[in-house]
Amino acid sequence: MKNKEETMRKLINAVAFIFKNEGYAGLGVNKVARQAEVNKKLIYRYFGSFERLIEAYVVETDYWMRFADHMRELKIPENAPDMQRLLSQVLQNQFLYFQEDKEMQQLILWELSAKSDLMKSIHNTRETMGKQFLEMSDPYLEKKGVNFRAIAALLVGGIYYMTLHMRYNGGMFSDVNLASDRGRQDILNAIDQVVHMAFLAEDR
Repeated sequence: MKNKEETMRKLINAVAFIFKNEGYAGLGVNKVARQAEVNKKLIYRYFGSFERLIEAYVVETDYWMRFADHMRELKIPENAPDMQRLLSQVLQNQFLYFQEDKEMQQLILWELSAKSDLMKSIHNTRETMGKQFLEMSDPYLEKKGVNFRAIAALLVGGIYYMTLHMRYNGGMFSDVNLASDRGRQDILNAIDQVVHMAFLAEDR
C-alpha cells in the first residue's frame, strides 16, 4: 500500500512539474511516466486512465476543489453579519490564492483556451460546489432582491481576468497596482465593500 501511495504521489507530482513548466500541451502519458520514473502501466493501474490522473492533480490544485472538504463542514451562519463575513472571506481568499498560485492560473487558462472534456467536468463540479455555497446566502438576501450569484460571478470573473492580465501585461489595472501590497489590499477591501453593500439593501 505504501509503494502504491508513493507511486501515485510521484505521478501527480510529475503532472504538476510538466504542467507548471510546459502547460497542458506538454502533458502526455509517456512524458509523465518518464518524469515520475515509473512504468506508464501504473498510471492505468492506480488511476484507471490518464485523464483520472490529471483530474487528481487538478483537484489538489483548484481553489474550489480544495475548499470542498471544508465546505461540507460549513453550517449556515446564524446571523447576517456572520454570513457576510464568510462570503467576503471566501472571495478574498480566492483572490489571494489565485494571485499566488501559478498552477491555478494555468488551469484557468487551459479551461478558457482549449476544448477539454476534463476541464468541462471540473468546471461543472466547481459550479455545483459554488451553488451549494451560495445557497447559504439566500435566507439573508432573497428578501432584499439581491442576486448574490450574479455579484459573485462578477467578482470571481474579475479576479481571474485581472490576475491573468497582470501575469502577461503588467501589474497596473484600472489604476490599481496589483503587483504591490497596497494594490492587493485595495482589491481585498473592495471585495469586502461589495459584499457589505449587498447586505445593506433594504427588504422589499
